[in-house]
Amino acid sequence: MPRPERDFYEEYKFSYPIAEGGMGSVYMAEDTRNHRQCVIKQMRGIDVRSSEELEEARRLFTREVDILSDLDHAGIVKFLDYHVDADGRYFLVMEYILGNNLETTLHNYGPFTQDDAIKVGIQICEILEYLHEDNMPLKPSILYRDLKPSNLMLTPEGQVIFIDFGIARHFMPSDAATRVITAGYSPPEQYFGRPEFRSDLYALGATLAHLVTGVRPRPLVTSVPSQQNAPVTESFDTLIARLTAHSPQDRPPDARSVRHSLFKIYQEIHPDFEIPDEVFQAPAESHEDQFVSQKIMRTGLKAASSAAKRLPPERGPECESYTDDEMPSSIAKMFENLNKPKSSIRTTAQLDQRETLIDQDKKPPNKVATRENLATSKSLRTTIDRHQPSDSVWDRFVKWVTRKG
Repeated sequence: MPRPERDFYEEYKFSYPIAEGGMGSVYMAEDTRNHRQCVIKQMRGIDVRSSEELEEARRLFTREVDILSDLDHAGIVKFLDYHVDADGRYFLVMEYILGNNLETTLHNYGPFTQDDAIKVGIQICEILEYLHEDNMPLKPSILYRDLKPSNLMLTPEGQVIFIDFGIARHFMPSDAATRVITAGYSPPEQYFGRPEFRSDLYALGATLAHLVTGVRPRPLVTSVPSQQNAPVTESFDTLIARLTAHSPQDRPPDARSVRHSLFKIYQEIHPDFEIPDEVFQAPAESHEDQFVSQKIMRTGLKAASSAAKRLPPERGPECESYTDDEMPSSIAKMFENLNKPKSSIRTTAQLDQRETLIDQDKKPPNKVATRENLATSKSLRTTIDRHQPSDSVWDRFVKWVTRKG
């Protein structure tokens, strides 16, 4: 990591801004020491009330950077350097990735094919597996918390890379819980400041739904691509619905099981495709070996052709970050309504109940959603919703939000 005595602006020459969001600005830059292109993110200023808080913010920032700098996966941007000004401005230096983020690709080229979405999903799962596993002292488990198309870069080779870990939201010097929300991609429990690993799976499901429909997911609504008339198989449609279930207990248990399901769905679409044995083996020691099976990558990723040129950028939805003390009045109102007595309280539905209902009205596995079977799909989802009780606090929260929305 860098020395405290340095001239940051001499070492890095800022070229031009390439993105700006709620958490900071991103610039193209050049490392003057080796004339290599890089990307620098300048964080928004942190509101601190004393020199002690400023020092604590710096400590938390450097701790986060140290953790991220140790990440070693082909699907994660490399963190090269950092700098903190005397006045509390934070800079993070990252490698430059050639390509476009998925939000921009969607905006310029429209929805992904189901094939491409599955290949993207497999890669995302592999990266989440790496982040979620705990290899202390090498690496603690990391909850990403802001998975969405605008944070995923697609290279011309068809590789998906996580490019934004939003450090600014992690090192706020406050004793209160920090809540990080991106409408449409954040699950209900994240609104309560209680995200877990399956929260990243919800965001994965919302992202996959966005890819195949071209429509941003509605906040706190289970995604069912067939309801947008997306040409997807029943199995892929059902997996996305499970991933975006309101309750974490109704989602798949981990990213690895989702990856296995995606490979099986791909084989369902392409019966001649043989799933490599290593897919179902324990995670490889080398994550370069684990990174998407070369066999499936050789089939190509049509959307990757768009990554070879610079597309007009499209800015995706930004995350909101706030503490309990700074909670927006609209969110506070939601919490207030949750505490009001309900006329009917029922028990939480279990995943096997949902799957039983699906099996009762199951279409052939390879059948693609069309206008003709859309009514059947909607009827099926209505049946599921009617039999799905909602005792959990986030289900009550979802009902309040959708009723008011």
